[in-house]
Amino acid sequence: MTEMIRRRAYSHILEQAPAHNRWLTTFNDLITLLMVFFVLLFSMGDMDAERFSSFQNGMQSAMGVLNAGRFGAEGPMGEAVLSFQAEPETAGQTLEGLPDTTGLEAEHTPRGIRLTLNDDLLFDSGSAEINSRGVELLETVGRVIQPARRHIRVEGHTDDRPIFNARYPSNWELSAARAVNVVKLLIDSTGIDPALLSVAGYGAFKPKTANDTEAGRVVNRRVEIILGREAFTGSENKE
Repeated sequence: MTEMIRRRAYSHILEQAPAHNRWLTTFNDLITLLMVFFVLLFSMGDMDAERFSSFQNGMQSAMGVLNAGRFGAEGPMGEAVLSFQAEPETAGQTLEGLPDTTGLEAEHTPRGIRLTLNDDLLFDSGSAEINSRGVELLETVGRVIQPARRHIRVEGHTDDRPIFNARYPSNWELSAARAVNVVKLLIDSTGIDPALLSVAGYGAFKPKTANDTEAGRVVNRRVEIILGREAFTGSENKE
């Protein structure tokens, strides 16, 4: 009896509803059936946790947001192994060979892997000539990064104190000359393809910290070596 009353009430509502809205009833039933169907499929499926994790890591790496695949999380790497796993020919090659030297840091950034070397590891004060200690250090760095075949950008930075030097009228010239000399050494001593390299000198205009203390100025005087995210294929068009 209750069911008959409900059906009559429902029929009455349909008769009163505008004709152009009656399709919504069928549509809602269809959506409900589809939801039940997919819930059943999900409950019957055997989810492979390892494959799902691999897929998740691949997606996250492509987006560059989490520590997965070749890009990893942004920030200092510490003692973590840096692996170039994207290309089979470089699988297993890492930056483990970097020397444990104070003033040499490696970190993930949105641009790729950034190696930072304090200027006192490479140069004498006010000079762009790489000293013997710097030559040895850069040769080691070059041997480690050369097999990765990444685009490499070398950037020179100084603090904000004016330089009084006939050879380098300003920190612009000094920072650029230091970066150029690092690139020359990487080419001559480690065989890195010149097509992979580029140079920039920023003077004092991209500091890592404030220049209001001597400690801050020490941090800002540096050379950065940025390894791009993608491997060089040799097919890039030359401009």
